[in-house]
Amino acid sequence: MKAIKSQGKWLVMVLLANCLFATGARAQGLDPAYAGKFTLPYEVRWGKSVLPAGDYTITIKSTGTPMIAMIRSASGDAITNVVNGSVDTDAKGMNALLIKERGGQRIVHSLALNDLGVVLIYDPSLAHEKPLVQEARNVRAVPVISANK
Repeated sequence: MKAIKSQGKWLVMVLLANCLFATGARAQGLDPAYAGKFTLPYEVRWGKSVLPAGDYTITIKSTGTPMIAMIRSASGDAITNVVNGSVDTDAKGMNALLIKERGGQRIVHSLALNDLGVVLIYDPSLAHEKPLVQEARNVRAVPVISANK
């Protein structure tokens, strides 16, 4: 009797493993939720990475939480993955990296993706900071061109 219960548990585990493998294989073959490209005219810090001026591609595989943005150089070299801390739903009609200066360094605080209807927030203190008149010129938006269209 004990051997039958053990075989039953083994069969359930094998079936569960097969289902997970099949689901993962299908998910890997899907188109990304978002793919685009952007050009940085200057060096920026994004999360824990510093990106030099240049051309980049961005891919977000899933709209699940959190959204992981994979950043690659134009030549296809992996640069970094950035994970958003929170999401806002007001993309203001644009796909753009939103950048502010802090301590003389340009920092990506958000990624607005109108195509997905979200703003991915990476630095909440900068994203929600009320701009002072003299700081307004420090706010920059780098367009992100969608590759999904």
